[in-house]
Amino acid sequence: VESACELCEATDATVCLRDGDSLVYNAHHGPIPVVLGRHVISRGFAAGRAIVDRAPVHVHDVLSEEGDEFPGAKEWSVAQGVRSLLSVPLMRDEESIGAILLRRREVQPFTDKQITLLQTFADQAVIAIGNVRLFEEVQAKTRDLQESLQFQTASAEVLKVISRSPDTLQ
Repeated sequence: VESACELCEATDATVCLRDGDSLVYNAHHGPIPVVLGRHVISRGFAAGRAIVDRAPVHVHDVLSEEGDEFPGAKEWSVAQGVRSLLSVPLMRDEESIGAILLRRREVQPFTDKQITLLQTFADQAVIAIGNVRLFEEVQAKTRDLQESLQFQTASAEVLKVISRSPDTLQ
């Protein structure tokens, strides 16, 4: 998110992932606060709409008439001083698994080049998220195998002791 923020000249960047009907914020860079925790996916916010519509959402000025389509974002933006928003969905197998959201405190619409760049970042983020999940699955299987090996080793040691002294079983 830090690189996306810098290359797209945004004040702030966040990544939120879908968990059922909720969004969970997983990464953040910048000075604008983020309300952590679970949030219901809503088309009233740029990230929610990007996820639902599976398309980029670009709001040039949240406090203009254009921002009326995003009542949740508009209310929050007044409090935080956010004016321009860009959100791109994280797509895997035609399904949106989350979104990247860029925010600016001044009215400065994002360029087509910046929108394309953020979509590239989103594609790379989906690959990275998939790699992390795969790595965690491999780690869990490795732990399970280690536990099984320890159990088998302990069982073999007990059997060796028993076989060495058949007269003193007790």
